[in-house]
Amino acid sequence: MVMPFGLPRPLDAIGTVAAIGTGIVSTTVHDAVDAVETVAAIGTGIVATTVHDAVDLGARLATLPYMGRRNLPTTYHDALEYSVEGYKQMRYLLDWFFDIAEFQPSSGPVNAVGDLVTTAVNEANLAIKRVRYNWAHNGDFPPHLLIVPVGQFAHDSIHLFKFTRLFDTIKALFPFIPDFDFFKSMAPPSFASVQYLFTRNKLLHYSPSKPLGGNMYTAENVGLREDWFTDAVFAQQQFTGVNPCTITAASQSWIQAFTQAARDQGNRSAAKLFTSSTNKFYVQDCSYFREAAGMTPTEAIYSNDKSSHRYGCASVSLFHLLPTGKLHPIAIILDWKGSIDPNVSVTIFNRRLSPSLIPAVSLLEEASDWPWRYAKMCAQASDWVRHEVGVHLTLTHLVEEAIIVAAQRSLPDSHIVHTLLSPHWLRTLSLNSMARMILVPDMIAALAPFKLTEIKALCNYTYHSFDFAGHYIPEDLKNRGFDVAHFDNPFGQFHNYAYARDMAKMWDVMHKFVGSALSAHYKGSDAEVRADKYVADFCAEMQSSVGGQMPQFPTVKTLADLVDVVTMCIHIAAPQHTSINYLQQYYLTYVPSRPSALFAPPPTSLRELTAYKEADVLKALPLQSRNTWLLMAQVPYLLSAEVEPENNIVSYAKNASKSWNPAISQAAKVLQEDVKALEESFKAISAQMDDQGTKYAVLDPNVMATSILI
Repeated sequence: MVMPFGLPRPLDAIGTVAAIGTGIVSTTVHDAVDAVETVAAIGTGIVATTVHDAVDLGARLATLPYMGRRNLPTTYHDALEYSVEGYKQMRYLLDWFFDIAEFQPSSGPVNAVGDLVTTAVNEANLAIKRVRYNWAHNGDFPPHLLIVPVGQFAHDSIHLFKFTRLFDTIKALFPFIPDFDFFKSMAPPSFASVQYLFTRNKLLHYSPSKPLGGNMYTAENVGLREDWFTDAVFAQQQFTGVNPCTITAASQSWIQAFTQAARDQGNRSAAKLFTSSTNKFYVQDCSYFREAAGMTPTEAIYSNDKSSHRYGCASVSLFHLLPTGKLHPIAIILDWKGSIDPNVSVTIFNRRLSPSLIPAVSLLEEASDWPWRYAKMCAQASDWVRHEVGVHLTLTHLVEEAIIVAAQRSLPDSHIVHTLLSPHWLRTLSLNSMARMILVPDMIAALAPFKLTEIKALCNYTYHSFDFAGHYIPEDLKNRGFDVAHFDNPFGQFHNYAYARDMAKMWDVMHKFVGSALSAHYKGSDAEVRADKYVADFCAEMQSSVGGQMPQFPTVKTLADLVDVVTMCIHIAAPQHTSINYLQQYYLTYVPSRPSALFAPPPTSLRELTAYKEADVLKALPLQSRNTWLLMAQVPYLLSAEVEPENNIVSYAKNASKSWNPAISQAAKVLQEDVKALEESFKAISAQMDDQGTKYAVLDPNVMATSILI
């Protein structure tokens, strides 16, 4: 293999493979190719076709001298630990292969300086990368890295390895939910009550015998709150929960629709609420689901497998933002089917159109309001899909992958934009390949109410409708009805929207850093930016129908344009992904609060819904499918591991201050100070929220990941 700039590059010794625990041990550089061939050989002969084959497969693999040996678990905590460790090992193994295939080399790019960087050297570097980094347009997922070698690149012995066999083997070696009777028995019993589920969650969390390493129950979750089901907690999640970035000012058409629904139901109080011009209303709008999934307007959202029948809905939730800054839920359309007509879509109004002045009384009233609690469950299940498939998977993971591939094909490693962006690509390509091959088909599809083909359609719809420039934080907040000019008022109407307040400050800090570095490099000249063919090629690669297929991606014409684009690329990989990934453990592992789907058909009329009792709410939970319950709780836990200190934004700023590029190193010295100041700013913003039951600390720079690495 050849390093960028024509310099010889030895294959990195991957000494860490022995520590992975897979049994595939490579202690020297010369063992690396053999290790690849070993795994390929495993893939050719011993592959589990389903998770349930894992036990038998494990016994066979244990006889191989190069496979790690591990006894079958005999306790619940052992099984959880094996599952978590297996997930980590799977990621490490994929990282290793993507390293030796040089899709994401551990040594990183060579940062040549001075006279070494010539046009000829840059072009030679790009020639290598354009062979290595190719687009896959298979129709299943948005444009991504082609991991099947092409051309001369395929003749390199390292790249003869068949990645699909690796994925098959990984699924066999590291099942997420081992098929052991005792393990499944640890899910709650089918006869559980809502109070039983709450008490059980607390007992599991506070168990004196909890394991040293912890698990999804011993970590904090929203179900530990006595008020987890209330309007206040439900509403606050729109501002600081796992998906705080899609709540939007209600359009006039939605106000008219809800007004009509109120009148149809004879609800004069609700109808009157909509007539005041001073009231501010916001929606969480999942009405697009059926269109995005390629379904008809009234087609049932439904998926099933041998363990569960899953029903979905396209909910629309309406909230009133009071002058005090408190957000209050007013109404929910359970499942939008193209019309507000009560014979088509079921709409329910909150019996409490304003927050109670006595929380203790409200807690008792809300606890027994089963129709409204069911409606909120529908909204949460809808948002589970929107978050996992749209906001999280597509708009961070997959969009960032397109950025990586386009940048690698367009920007030589010496280019300042490449140098700014490449630290934010750590592990992303290998992680995304695992998502497409394993996580989506074997985990998300096993939990979601959509079929796998519909999930992929949702991904593609979300990707191809993404407005890159429209999601710059200042524009995004403005477009969604939030005035950044009022964010610094600790008692203002937006003081509870901690995600937006934090993110606005984070954007400003990164924008300042990027602007300083690029201004120094281009000498503040728009003409120099326009003359940079590599930047132009990057934009064209993202826009191309045979490239990133994102025609709305900006065409950079000025220095300001480039600063915005680079800031956005960093924003997606670091603060945005952090904000919507690392709260999954807290908000998703307590299944009653946010199920991935409904496990009984939703009601078809308001009359049916208003008769709902506790038993109907329980039927909507996966109490009859223990495997599903455990998977629903465990997936968020696996995806919310703590960020290693060396991979946080504080370390990024420190490392950038030592960059070979003086424009970056100088700008990063200021970045270090600005990032440090953000720590106290974010703590203050969290302390200013009305709800102090759950602090908002996910964007603390010390835990903010610098890349999409899990």
